[in-house]
Amino acid sequence: MKKELIIGLLLAAVLLLNACGAQSGTVAVQRADQLAAAGQMGDRYAGMVVSDNVVEITRDSSKTVKELYVTVGQEVKSGDKLFSYDSDALELDLEKNQLEVEKMTNEQTTYAEQQEKLEKQLKKTSNQSEIVRLTLEINTLKTTQMENDYNIAAKNQEIDKLKEMLANVDITAPVDGTIRKIDNEGQTNVYITIQQSGAYRIKGTLNEMSMNGGLMVGSRVKVYSRISDQTWMGTVASIDMESPEENQNNYYFSDSMTMSSKYPFYVDLDSVDGLMLGQHVYMEVVAGDQPDMPGLWIPENFLAEMNYNDESGETTGVVWTASSNGRLEKRSVTLGMYDDSTGCFEVLEGLRAEDYVADPAAPGCESGAAVAYHDQGDFGGAADGTQNGDAGQIVDGGFDELADGDLPGDGMMDDVSVEPDGGSEG
Repeated sequence: MKKELIIGLLLAAVLLLNACGAQSGTVAVQRADQLAAAGQMGDRYAGMVVSDNVVEITRDSSKTVKELYVTVGQEVKSGDKLFSYDSDALELDLEKNQLEVEKMTNEQTTYAEQQEKLEKQLKKTSNQSEIVRLTLEINTLKTTQMENDYNIAAKNQEIDKLKEMLANVDITAPVDGTIRKIDNEGQTNVYITIQQSGAYRIKGTLNEMSMNGGLMVGSRVKVYSRISDQTWMGTVASIDMESPEENQNNYYFSDSMTMSSKYPFYVDLDSVDGLMLGQHVYMEVVAGDQPDMPGLWIPENFLAEMNYNDESGETTGVVWTASSNGRLEKRSVTLGMYDDSTGCFEVLEGLRAEDYVADPAAPGCESGAAVAYHDQGDFGGAADGTQNGDAGQIVDGGFDELADGDLPGDGMMDDVSVEPDGGSEG
């Protein structure tokens, strides 16, 4: 069979590996033979739940932040305090301006009394030079009072502003959501970024080489959970042809090397019940049949590393797999053809259908991390995509914790030992 080798140059794997060590904890793994369904399978596309509304909270550069009450990743409700400004300086400025207004008001009283006295003298005198002198002094006092009236009005405006600022020392969340970013360095005017809860949509990617697959603006799609049998319906709202995704996994090889761009598209949902921000899903255009792909295939994003040997023409990769004791470990695999329409690689060696694989970008993905087994259709799973449990434990699946050497699936397996070259023996 002729092999048309399509190879993504995954220099972006460095970023994925950095994400792998973000935090330790339980990492979801799926059967290798179920992963391709989560990629783009003919009219199927990988996707993730994103917020349709991002709220940016700005910081007043003239104030000093006294206390921050939230952290990145924290859930907040509308009205919860986010941070507060230092009010000491504001209170001192208010007191200073109030004293200045009081002083100028007293001066106005004094000027008015002096003016009244000079006007009485002016009425009594007939001396021309005295009339000129008194008139000049009276006009000077009137000018001074006009200036004072202006200054008092300006200071009162400052006082009103300071009072308003003091009333808004505590900055609260305007919406329910999740804290996604805090700029403590002051690099931008945006201090805190909140992704609003409930205003969800699905973000997917569309490869330009497979844009004849039937997905277009207005297409109806069915959204599938990757950990349960729950589904949702939605409509493709937009395909962003102006913003191709910037990664280095867009090359393919045939007779010559060509760049293939990927573009984000967004799906508006009929309902968001049961969805969680950041949850991974896959989508299927309502019309069309699914292609038959014999063999074992995995989505390219499940490869933590990938190398292409120019001399031998062999492509190898590294995946994160669940070991026999329910812990993550790296395993080398030999790759075959790349299906550009699905974004999946054929696996020739090093991985079996019943092995369990983790997404390298998953939080806590690191060597020795505990895993939570997820079988699509094997068990219900949490509808909101949450993952919990100890090493080797099925999440919400009704299975007891598995003994070392046992993996869930169609049946229990013998102990699996991983060979140094990444292969496995049953």
